[in-house]
Amino acid sequence: MFRWKEKGQTMAEFALVMPILILLMFGMTFAAFYAFRSAATDWGVFITGVASGSYNTPATENARDNVLWPDLADRIHAGQTGPRQVRSLISVEDSRNWIFGIQLIEAQRAETNFRLWRFYPGPPPAGGFE
Repeated sequence: MFRWKEKGQTMAEFALVMPILILLMFGMTFAAFYAFRSAATDWGVFITGVASGSYNTPATENARDNVLWPDLADRIHAGQTGPRQVRSLISVEDSRNWIFGIQLIEAQRAETNFRLWRFYPGPPPAGGFE
């Protein structure tokens, strides 16, 4: 008898809830992408630092080439800071315009310091090992 009053209720509820669900899914996807980029940056800093302490010095460039994002790979600095020590670091503070005038801000910092206790960096000495 009163069934005709509820005929469009499902469409109205769908129209009210769907934008919220879309924003929720977009936010979760965007957060996951940022977390993956951050984890990949930390891994790049670590592996570049390890490669810088190896005997084969071209390994540093190979490790840097394997970082997923070229803009982050170019900012990773690694090298031997002293005898038997390697330091690798990155500092990213960027903002760029996005859709609807939204400013995307990215801030990442990572640093590793290695003390090479099992081997010396660089080629072996001419007279043999110490």
